[in-house]
This record gives sequence, C-alpha cells and structure tokens, in this order.
Amino acid sequence: MLGKQLDFKYLILVLICITILVCVYQQGNVTARIEIEEKICRKEPKFTVVEKKSDSGRFTINTPGCTIPYLHPYDKSILDFIEQPATYVCNNGTPALFESDMKSIRVIKESLPFYNVTDINNLTCCYKTFWREDPDDDAADHKVRYSEDCQAFVNTTEVKEEFMKVTCSYNNRDIYTDLFAFVPVKNLSENVKNDLIQDESSLNILVLGLDAISRLNFHRQMPKTLSYLEQIGAVEMMGYNKVGDNTFPNLIPALTGKTVKEIENDCWPTKTHHFDKCPFIWKSYKQKGYVTAFDEDSSWVGTFNHIKNGFKKQPTDYAFNYFDFEAIRLLGNTGLETVEICQGARWVYKVHLNYLTNFVRTMEDNSLKYFGFFWQNSISHDDLNLPRIGDDHYYSMFKYFGKNGYLNNTILFVMSDHGIRTGKIRSTFQGMMEERLPLLFVYLPDWYKQRYHQEYNNLKQNSLRLTTPFDLYETFVHLLNIENSNTKNDSSDKSRGVSLLRKISEHRTCDDIGIVSHWCTCQKSVEVDIDDKNIKAVADFSVSYINKQLSAHSQCAHLNLSTISSARRMEHNKEITGDHHVLDYMISFTTIPGNGSFEATVRYMSEFKSYSIVGSISRLNLYGEQSACISDYELKLYCYCT
Repeated sequence: MLGKQLDFKYLILVLICITILVCVYQQGNVTARIEIEEKICRKEPKFTVVEKKSDSGRFTINTPGCTIPYLHPYDKSILDFIEQPATYVCNNGTPALFESDMKSIRVIKESLPFYNVTDINNLTCCYKTFWREDPDDDAADHKVRYSEDCQAFVNTTEVKEEFMKVTCSYNNRDIYTDLFAFVPVKNLSENVKNDLIQDESSLNILVLGLDAISRLNFHRQMPKTLSYLEQIGAVEMMGYNKVGDNTFPNLIPALTGKTVKEIENDCWPTKTHHFDKCPFIWKSYKQKGYVTAFDEDSSWVGTFNHIKNGFKKQPTDYAFNYFDFEAIRLLGNTGLETVEICQGARWVYKVHLNYLTNFVRTMEDNSLKYFGFFWQNSISHDDLNLPRIGDDHYYSMFKYFGKNGYLNNTILFVMSDHGIRTGKIRSTFQGMMEERLPLLFVYLPDWYKQRYHQEYNNLKQNSLRLTTPFDLYETFVHLLNIENSNTKNDSSDKSRGVSLLRKISEHRTCDDIGIVSHWCTCQKSVEVDIDDKNIKAVADFSVSYINKQLSAHSQCAHLNLSTISSARRMEHNKEITGDHHVLDYMISFTTIPGNGSFEATVRYMSEFKSYSIVGSISRLNLYGEQSACISDYELKLYCYCT
C-alpha cells in the first residue's frame, strides 16, 4: 500500500515537472517568435521595447481624465507594413563635384572622372550669391535674387555670404551646377548680446521636428537616436495628442498659442494674406535679444508655403527655407509622392541637418543665444519606413552636440506634428491611434534639473498626462522668463495650454482643452459591424457633407459612396454628452470617382435625430493630381477634378 502511494506521488511529481517544462517551452516559442518578427522588421539584431506603462500595465496614459490604451510598437496588426525602405540613389549615382565646410567650398578630385574631366586646369568655375527677396502683396514667398557677376575661382574658395550657386564648364561646355548654404554671423546689437551672455538663466531653445512620425514609429525607425535621447535623460511625452489634421493646424498652436480659426480672425484674414502680423513665438525671443531661425526642408510643401503665401518680410534672422526652395527647383530629383528627397547628389535631409549643425556651431562659437525651429519633411512625409535611413545621421548629430557641450545650455525639443496620415497602416486601429499621437521629447540640461527641480519633476509627471501643441507653446513662453515663472500652482483642468514645466491636472480631458472627438485618443471605442443600418446612414451623411463643401466648385465631381471599410462607436463620459443621448461613430469609407479614402467622426443625437461632423474629415490616401484644379488647401483633400 505504501509503495502504491509512493508511486502515485512520484507520478504526480513527474506530471508537474512535465507541465512546467511545456509552459517554459511555449513561452520560449512565443518569445522566439516575437524576436524573429522584430528582427525581420529591423536591421538591428536585438529589439527592446522602450515603452513606459502606467501602473495598470494596460494603458499608456491612465488618469481620471484620460485613458490611452497601451500599444505595442510591433503589434501583429501592423507587422505587414513595417519593412526595409526602398533603395534610392540620388542623381542617378553621379557624385557631387564640390563639397563644403563651415566657410568654404572645394573640388572633390575623386569625382572628376564622373564629369569626364581629365585635365583640372581646363575646369572653369564661378559662383553667384543669392538672397531672399520680399514678395509682392498677395504673392507667394519664394522669390530670390542673384548677384549680377559670377565670381571666378580655381578649385576652392572661401565664402562670406549665406547662399551661393556654383556653375562649372569644361572645354567650353557646361557640366555642373550646385548650391550651398552657410551660416555667417549677422549684425546684432552688442548690448543685447552681452545682456544675454551675462544672464545665466537664459537658455538656447532648439526644436527639431520630423514631419509625420508617431511616437511609436520613432521607436521603430530610429532606435539609435531614441537610445541617445534616453541616455541624456530626455523625457518622452507619452500622451502628446495632435489637435488638427495635418501640419498647419498642429504647428500654429505650438508657435502662436492660437487655433487656425483664431489667426484667421486676428492676423490672417484670407489665404492670400501673408503671416507677418501673427504672434509667432520667435518674435518674443527676438525682442529679448535671441538670434532666431525657422527652417524647413522640402519647403515646397512647407507649413506656411504649401498653397499659402508665406511671409512678406523674412520672419527670422536665419531662414533656410528660401535656399531649399531654390535648390529643389534647380536640382531636385528622386521624387516621392509630394517631396523630392535629393538635391543634386545629396540627400535633402542631410543638407538640412548639416545646415542645422553649422547654425548651432556658429551660435556657440560666437556666444549667441538662439531660438531655432528646424523642421524636416523629406524622409518622413511620404513614407512610413524611410525615416530609418536618417537614424545614423540624427544620432551622430545629437552625439556631436553632446560631446562638444552644445546641450549644456540648451533645452532641446524633438517632436512631430502627427503620425503618418496615409497608407495601408491607416486602415488599422493602431495606425489610426498612432496618427493622433506624435513624437515629443524634451531635454533639460543637468544643471537646470538641479536648480529647477520642481519643474523637472513636473515635466516627468506630465509625461503621463494628456498634452497638446498648446502646452508646447506655453512652455516656450515659460522659458522666456524662467525666474519669474510660477510653477508652484496646479493648472486648471480646463486651461487650454499649460507649460510642460508646470503641473498639468490628471483630471484634464480632451473636451476641457478643445481636442474634438475625431482627434481624441482618450476615448474607449468598440468595433461596429459595417453592415449596420446606422453605419450606412453615417457614411451617407459624411459623403453629403463633403459634397456640400465642394458645391461652390463646379470643377469638382459629385462624389458617391463606394465602400465602407470600418466603423467604431466611441464611448463618452457625461461631461461631453450631458443629459443627451449622444453617439459618436468613426468610420472609414471610399468614394467614387477617384477612389478617395476618408475617415470621419460623426455625432448622432438621438433626441433630435440629427447628425454632425466632429472636427474635419481626414483623407487616408494621397490625392496627387486629382485635385490640381482647385487651390484651396482644405478642399484639395476632397476634390476630384472633372
């Protein structure tokens, strides 16, 4: 009897051991499968999720006012869209004939054979300088003027001007054109300069924007840059939520503290007006003696130039945009849907980052305080995966800044305006959420963290709060006058903009701060059958709304509903719905002619049996030349030219 009991106990023990081994094996398979998937998607041999979770582990943001679900950067729903980017070759593989440094250009002798130059003594080169010219009233802001004389030089020359165009001929045949941008020190008031040097609390403000990169796509595409930002202690804003559709309505709040509607009422009454009268934050920094810069690459699709007229007077001391516009006009090649990624033989993003680096170095070498806002479009605007080609360059640039002490007296913002807005990933729930949750990191120097420890603590706490571009603007304002800024008092729940260095209320909701339901990521939602009769009614209303917007433009076709792709019902708290029975539906649908793909949030109030569009209707695929017959930048999203 005793032997049978021992045999039974032994059998139980064996079964327990087998069960444990099976569990370990299965867990190992799951882990191995995830690692394999991630290795396929990335060049790096190892992937570590750098995702901060709230205490619940199920939410990225989990406050009384806002819950944003936890999203894995390699969720299985989007794995098919994460891949190595296509290979692009600038200038059909022909290298540049010239290179530049901070103050000069020189011939690259190794490139001579590519231009059939066998005797360098017969190579004749000269350069003209060029500069921005004020546009006429109601005219687009991209005029430049060239110097009359072309200054001859032999192989190399020093440069004192800002922008130059080089042309070369060989044996009386034109063979080469190139453009270069430099950062000469401009005339400044010595009194202002000295005041800033002596003010220990004054800091440089450096903003680096990467267009159309969500927080999680930054994790996927730029791991080395991400790792360096974490290494230096930059704080990642996990709940940074966009407030509008594209770049313009998200940067206007960050740079002015106002909505697009508000600047239309205050300083930009029509789309042909220039933006000079608007209260951009760089004006405040300029008044306090800072050197200012606002620069974009791919400026053809720039924030203030795409179907808009830009500025009458140059808005900042340094403005790379005008160089970029001319360089792409003359040398742009290797185009994607909306941007050229090459300037002659060079990648546009590298030209821009080299200019940025030279700007920072020039300011530091001359003890000049600066506010610099630099925006990159070329490698991120059109392609979900192309940003990874820039990872090494961004990483090296930041590392160079750190190694040379350029970040010791600089507050650094690395940001985006929204995630990728078009492409197949947008057909997924995760793609929709990522599009609304752009990248934002904030770096504070170590001495600043110690001296203003409460501000640093607030920033870390706010990294797990709902934040917006309006908060970014208030942070810029705060940093203008640090010593007199009050960070002790909590902000009001309903304050639209609060400095990221002040405490932001955990009770803050999208409705409190003006984020309409269509853009709000705090809401819970459930999938709805696309065959539901309510969904068909919602889709029909959305198409009717678009047609109404286009009704005054006979060149645009009348659109009809083609298919409904997906539908979700949003769940609101009572603060939004009040005592009314309110339902918000988010639907994706396509229209004909043109196969336009759209996403709309429609509010249905059963008490009144009424529908309304919440926010604006998003375009999910590129319209290309379909809208060439209309100039209105908003209606281009919808118009199919007949």
